[in-house]
Amino acid sequence: MYEFYRLNKQKIDRILFLILITVVVYLLFTTLFNFLAPFIFGLLIALLAEPLVRLAVNRLKWKRWVASLVFLLLFIGIISSIGVWLVITLANQVEAFVTSAPEHIEAFSERLDAFNAWMLRFQESLPEDMDIPNIQDMMLSVVTSFLGDGAIGHGMRIATVIPNFFLNTIIMLISAHFFIADRDVIFAAIRKACPKWALGQTSQIKKGLSKAMGGYFRAQYILMMIIGIISIAGLLILRNEYALFLGLLFAALDFLPIVGIGAVLIPWALVSFAMGNVYQGVGLAIMYGVITIVRQVLQPKILGDQMGAHPLASLMSIFIGFRIFGLLGLVIGPSLLMIFVAIFETQEPTTEGKK
Repeated sequence: MYEFYRLNKQKIDRILFLILITVVVYLLFTTLFNFLAPFIFGLLIALLAEPLVRLAVNRLKWKRWVASLVFLLLFIGIISSIGVWLVITLANQVEAFVTSAPEHIEAFSERLDAFNAWMLRFQESLPEDMDIPNIQDMMLSVVTSFLGDGAIGHGMRIATVIPNFFLNTIIMLISAHFFIADRDVIFAAIRKACPKWALGQTSQIKKGLSKAMGGYFRAQYILMMIIGIISIAGLLILRNEYALFLGLLFAALDFLPIVGIGAVLIPWALVSFAMGNVYQGVGLAIMYGVITIVRQVLQPKILGDQMGAHPLASLMSIFIGFRIFGLLGLVIGPSLLMIFVAIFETQEPTTEGKK
């Protein structure tokens, strides 16, 4: 057995390392994610900030902790500005809806009465032993249920989610600062804690993984450009005066699988329908459908081309990741594929090369 391992040490170590990474990622995002989510996102922010921080340290001769604070303040400022703009826009939409609500309620009530009258006529034409429930009674029951225990449950959930959101955000930003400011110390401690055989595999695939990650982000940038163009064109057709800004914002949101462009387009379309702006509601719904289809069709091909993997492998990584991890799997699946590609493409010098 030992002789077999010695002769095939490289392949066996790679397979073991691949299994280890898969198990760690699975446990991390299925069991431990609720406990480690702020730190994971903090690490992601630190990794995204590293090029700018390194530039500030090398060119401007800043301390890392100073560069970290400046970057995080800019990050908070940009995100807060976008958030405030979205809240103000939504508040204006809600205010306009509330102002015109009596007219919409009256129109909806008239349609409901007409539908109920049609249902009664239809019921009269049926055999006597068949009974059709009253639509108004059913809706009243649903509303009463929602305003009763349902409203209490929703209120309790909202009261819990909001403090947790702010607490997680604060922890995420603090952890991002430490990941940026003490990057060398933290990664040195991680390397010291890793087993030697795993550390050897890590050093072997570092170059390949960097190339794969570069390909992944290039693919995402290409997709963002495509989504941005579609969004701007769609908003121009809808005669939106903020088409350019919103199109760029939608492109950025589409990069985030947890948020996604649907978090804006779907509520916006529903509010448009509720306010009677059917043209805008239908246009937003079509735009969301086109963006979703284009992303799902092009993503495997673009990912495969940029990462050096077959489009079928990219498609499988996206689908399997989504089935196992949900929306996060849209990122986790391709990320694991990047690691697999890097592991199997990294080879030690052959005997001929050594000669």
